[in-house]
Amino acid sequence: MTIPAGTLVPRDARDFGSYQLIAKLATGGMAEIFLARANGSTKGEVMVLKRILPHLAEDEHFVTMFRDEADLASRLNHKNICHVHAFGDYAGTWFIAMEYLHGVPLSRMMTRLSKAGKMLDMRVVAGIIVQACEGLHAAHEARDEKGQLMGVVHRDVSPPNIMVTGDGTVKLLDFGIAKARGANSRTRTGTVKGKNAYMSPEQILGKPLDRRSDVFALAIVMYEMLAIKRLFHRDSDFLTFKAITEEPIPDIRERRPDLPPGMRAALVQAMARDPNGRFDSALAFGNALRSSVATLGGPATPSDLARLLFTDFGDEMATRDEILKAADEPAPLPPKPPLPPRPARPTPPIPPPIPARSGELAEQRPRTKADSLPAVPSMIVQQASSQIVMPRPPPLADGVLDLTSSVPVDTWMADPDTDLLAADRRKTLRTMLIAIGAFAALGVGLVLFFYYYEPADRRREAAPPVPDAAVVRPPPPDAAPPPDADDRDKITALSRYGFFSLAATAKTTIYINDKLYGETPLTRLPLPPGVHKVKAVGPRGKTKQLKITIYGGKDTDEGTITW
Repeated sequence: MTIPAGTLVPRDARDFGSYQLIAKLATGGMAEIFLARANGSTKGEVMVLKRILPHLAEDEHFVTMFRDEADLASRLNHKNICHVHAFGDYAGTWFIAMEYLHGVPLSRMMTRLSKAGKMLDMRVVAGIIVQACEGLHAAHEARDEKGQLMGVVHRDVSPPNIMVTGDGTVKLLDFGIAKARGANSRTRTGTVKGKNAYMSPEQILGKPLDRRSDVFALAIVMYEMLAIKRLFHRDSDFLTFKAITEEPIPDIRERRPDLPPGMRAALVQAMARDPNGRFDSALAFGNALRSSVATLGGPATPSDLARLLFTDFGDEMATRDEILKAADEPAPLPPKPPLPPRPARPTPPIPPPIPARSGELAEQRPRTKADSLPAVPSMIVQQASSQIVMPRPPPLADGVLDLTSSVPVDTWMADPDTDLLAADRRKTLRTMLIAIGAFAALGVGLVLFFYYYEPADRRREAAPPVPDAAVVRPPPPDAAPPPDADDRDKITALSRYGFFSLAATAKTTIYINDKLYGETPLTRLPLPPGVHKVKAVGPRGKTKQLKITIYGGKDTDEGTITW
């Protein structure tokens, strides 16, 4: 059964071996991601389960690569790396069970800042990158059972794969394309893996990779965190690759003139195109950053980052709280069978209410942000700050830096907009829109009805007063004059009105001076002398405006209106 991303899994489809699938979080090109709970675990203990897509289960290459990811990630045990609990197969489907990270992806944070025209404090940038360096260094130093270095290279260090959790810990995600010496899978000939705009030059050129390639990618992430602007992203893969390998790298001081010299020097060294010019390890890169902001108070601590998340990204955290809340909702009780009817009995007297015992129905006060962390000033720098005056980032896609666009969702939180309540909200919104549309259609119908089908008595009231001599239309102008044409009184009465004629190629309703006079053809309609406004309403509500001049006792023929 196919389940849309961002929805709860039906209760009859939750069984998955030793796990219960609770909600589908995302679907990537290789796997689908679920919020899950191990059978027998207590309420609140949730994890993420990543399982290979059914149509790839028969592809030996994908299965081998998936197993390599699980085997490698299970060997990496560090506080700054997303921990893998287990991996295996169930009903012919391979899966990985990993820890659930309650936080915000770095890509989402940067997109929000770009839309708001804000920048991050330099200590915050240093604090996040230093923790990421520690996680990368731990992966690079991973050893096998014999104590030999495994030669791990992540190869996909990018903002969607860096998560800042609620307690301020930075976690590296998705070692799905990481390589280690002795791995079973091999990259298919002619393919390049990783997100294009964060690849190192040697990765693009297909040269051998080592840990310094990850240092280059992390330096790109740091540059974009400081500038809140994409560095190498272009309109095509070719132009992106050309920018990484050939084009001059813009000086970060153009965006952050306040950057400490040591921080800029560390960034420039980490982004050297020649691997021999970079830091030898991620740990050395992190130590250089730590020293560069020592005079500013050092890198932001996990407590600082936690305050930042709850102060400036509280709504993002609240969205993820809804996921956990939905996961803890109990299963609905089955409906009770109807009771057999009982014979009528006299109504007993109503007993007095029983007073509540101490502690019963006590309301639990919801936890607020203030309960979790003390209020502190935001560590996000306003672009129009009095200390820092920086140019606004140039617009890219609709003027907004969007780090999540065109990024495959291969990690459990790579899609930052996952919303388990989206289906219910869409259903409610659709119902409201249908109701509003129905009322609007009814109102338009009533207006049109009264507009085109005005009662006959109102039409008569709207018609101008016509003398008795004009009730019977006179004969055409070429007819012989009436017998009493010499009568002075009749001539005087006749000169008080002129005659208007109009025809049309289709049924047309005629309004004169905003009053309804009937439908075409109009033949010698008596009107008082003077200028009159004529509105003709034809098929499908089309209108034409005329201005006519009526002379006493004369005919005015406007001919035929063509629709």
